[in-house]
Amino acid sequence: MALHFIDRAARQIGCRMPALSPAALARLSTYHWPGNVRQLENVLFQAVSLCEGDAIEPGHLRLPDVGEAPGLSGIDLDGSLAGIMGDVERRILASLYPQYPSSRQLAKRLGVSHTTIANKLRHYGIGAGDA
Repeated sequence: MALHFIDRAARQIGCRMPALSPAALARLSTYHWPGNVRQLENVLFQAVSLCEGDAIEPGHLRLPDVGEAPGLSGIDLDGSLAGIMGDVERRILASLYPQYPSSRQLAKRLGVSHTTIANKLRHYGIGAGDA
């Protein structure tokens, strides 16, 4: 389908049909496509118009950031790495604590010492006082 849209765009623009680089194809394949087929067509038309060489590269693909990447959903990426990691750590502990409601159980689940987990639970205010 992508090659069809690239060919159509090249004909409309009046240029040679560029190839789709493996990296650009990978980028298209991993994008979560919240739009429909028309979105793919528009992205590829724009890529053909931006491409000055023989191949469309990932930089030619103007894919909007709709929401966040699934793996980072709901994580605020503002701030320092330590702050971001702290937020992720807090979320993990808060999510797992109901299933492993003691520092020893949670520590065993996560493969760290119970002292480490006890200190982190206390630091983030997770545990005995939040029920």
